[in-house]
Amino acid sequence: MVAALKAHAAWLVNALGVNRNPLRRPIDRLAAGITVLLLMAAMVAVPVAGMFGASLHASLTQRAAESAATTRPVEAVLTTSPEMDIPVSEVYSNDALSSTAVAEWRVGLQKHSATVQVPANASAGETVTVWVDEAGHRVPQPASAGSITTSAVFAALLFLVVTELACFGLIAGTQGLARRISMRAWEREWLHLQHGGTWSQR
Repeated sequence: MVAALKAHAAWLVNALGVNRNPLRRPIDRLAAGITVLLLMAAMVAVPVAGMFGASLHASLTQRAAESAATTRPVEAVLTTSPEMDIPVSEVYSNDALSSTAVAEWRVGLQKHSATVQVPANASAGETVTVWVDEAGHRVPQPASAGSITTSAVFAALLFLVVTELACFGLIAGTQGLARRISMRAWEREWLHLQHGGTWSQR
């Protein structure tokens, strides 16, 4: 791996060098220039991913704060027995059991109901906590600080991985295309020399 990196670095230096080199072709210089630009983009992607993650974290934190300010938890009573979301035969452990039931709650004089996810061993008449807005309608629970951090870190890492893969994929594609063009040029040059011509280095 180290030897390959050293060889690649040597190729870049030679391809971008200002000294005369009879073995260097214009396509080599072009491919090396594109490679350097893509390597710079890959390095810049690291701090950009960090800034993206920080910006997303701030945005999600603000949304969670706004949601917490306009929502609140209330106690709801289950009016039906839980129903399995998936067949019991497909469940491999009790922890994987997932059920839903209808729950009712009151906000002021108004009664509300919704289907909520409950433990498989719940029963009608038990109480569960649901989050509601100012009108009493059920809404998602505000995101916790831990889930916000996890989402921001995951998004930043995903952005970084995709960007790095794209940059190195383009580098590989550029150099592969340059090698094919160069080899065809060498073949044409060799045929030209075999027929009595002179080397043009094109």
